Amino acid sequence: MNAYIIILLVILFLVGSINLVIPTKKTRMLSHLRLLARKKGFQIASLTSKQKFVSKNLNFVCYSIKNMSNLKNAHYVLKESSLSLYDPIKLKFDDNFEEIENKISNLPGSILEIIFNDSYITFLWNESLGIDELEKIEKQLKNFSI
Repeated sequence: MNAYIIILLVILFLVGSINLVIPTKKTRMLSHLRLLARKKGFQIASLTSKQKFVSKNLNFVCYSIKNMSNLKNAHYVLKESSLSLYDPIKLKFDDNFEEIENKISNLPGSILEIIFNDSYITFLWNESLGIDELEKIEKQLKNFSI
């Protein structure tokens, strides 16, 4: 009787170990999304990187793309249902501020935070929305000129 219990436990252990190795549907989707994103020129990082995001929610991932716009220093954060300026406040006094705000308001609602610096545009978004949403974001950011 004890031999059957031991054999059953060994079989359950082996089945459990194999199930841990097989990727889930969500993992495969995220892997495919990240591969396509890298092919499109995005860099992907976790929130533990050096980025200065206000949100500390680890469910969201940080994507970066080369900054082709003339906006070189801005940080916008999602408040309620729209992105609002977080830093620098002096940008509010810029001559092009209304145009910048208009462009920011046209960005997809899936962006939770966005940081413009000299070389990259880095944004925080929910990857589970898929490649279609990433392509919308890419299109808007590549056409972001002031």
